[in-house]
Amino acid sequence: MDKPQKQKPSQVFREEETKRLAEIYGAIETLKEKVSVVLVEPKYDGNIGATARTMHNCGLDNLIIVNHQELSAEAYKFAMHSSSILDNARHIASLSEIREEFQIIAGTSSVVTFNGRKFRRISYDPAGFWKTYLPVEGKIALVFGREDDGLRNYEIEQCDSFIHIPANPGYPVYNLSHSVAVILYEMLQQSIHRGVNNKTSSNNISLLVDSIVKAMELTSYPGYKSKNTTVMLRRMFSRAALTDTEYHKLMGVLRYIIFHLDPDSED
Repeated sequence: MDKPQKQKPSQVFREEETKRLAEIYGAIETLKEKVSVVLVEPKYDGNIGATARTMHNCGLDNLIIVNHQELSAEAYKFAMHSSSILDNARHIASLSEIREEFQIIAGTSSVVTFNGRKFRRISYDPAGFWKTYLPVEGKIALVFGREDDGLRNYEIEQCDSFIHIPANPGYPVYNLSHSVAVILYEMLQQSIHRGVNNKTSSNNISLLVDSIVKAMELTSYPGYKSKNTTVMLRRMFSRAALTDTEYHKLMGVLRYIIFHLDPDSED
């Protein structure tokens, strides 16, 4: 009987890469429907363009601009290859117009407080916000205020939650487009990790250890050390809480090593 055709290491890596890209695209498709960016009376068109570019980087395309004149050439210059986001941006007169459209309206602020009496400005950091709200059903609007004085009290009252980016207390105000980038980066990271970075199974840990043991045997690793080494590996990988992605990456490396040590190997 013919042996089953061996999968080359390069094929394994390509398959892993394809799987990873599919997971990222899947996360982006979900986020695109769920998250919008709202700019309230932005002063500088360059910031609007840079925001569109960051949105494109993170897979979003729903930009809402509150009370702003027609976009200038500067906005398109900073948007680079994201001009379609500017072309399709919604222009509205006030923040109140989107209240019924979004389940969560999250304002952003350079001011942070832990005083319960000032509950309107009690905030999450970006990681805490997405950990709390990514699993929640419904649409999210991320609201960014004016470059000079942020959101006003009547706008703050319309927000369900707040996000504060930690910064140097002596200079805590980030550029508008940089704030967008920090918050959307954390959004994308957590969205991808929620989908793919689950702890791998104990069966996969056993397969991983077995592959290491096989590589040890092929390199004439002393047999009398093998048992204790195997126990150590199992315990080490269990403590490490490997994810499925990490497991597949390590298995790809081991398959590559074993293939070169023993091209006729079935594993």
